[in-house]
Amino acid sequence: MTKSFQRIIGLLGVSLALASFSAFGFTAGQQLSSAQITQLGDLQVYDIGGEQLRVIPSQASDDAATLLLNSQGVVGVSQNEVAISGASAERIQTQLRQLNPQPLSVQAYESTGITVARYADFPQAIKGLKALMAALPDAHVSLSLQFGKHVPY
Repeated sequence: MTKSFQRIIGLLGVSLALASFSAFGFTAGQQLSSAQITQLGDLQVYDIGGEQLRVIPSQASDDAATLLLNSQGVVGVSQNEVAISGASAERIQTQLRQLNPQPLSVQAYESTGITVARYADFPQAIKGLKALMAALPDAHVSLSLQFGKHVPY
């Protein structure tokens, strides 16, 4: 009985997590029609390395994730995280302290040499990305985006 209850609670948690990714019922990897895109109205556009990304307005009270639309009309998800590698954790931490905007959290994964800075929202993540790219030109700095469906093993 306890294992069944834990499974139900686990499935409920996964369902709630997936539901938080869907504003207007969209999910990562979904291809939108021209009519659906038109219904969204004017969307804020961000240029990231030549790729035009539009932010889909959130209907959720928890904005931990941002739904995006790429130039092909595919929905993507950003957790508003910037990943940095190719520089020491100390150097990355020093730069993060000096830059604006400040991330909400920073997690250094010593075994892989990757540091992840999580920002409050997508616009701040973009500003953080550009500032870190300028401050750490020899490091690999990227914005984590997902445009496909994540299938757990």
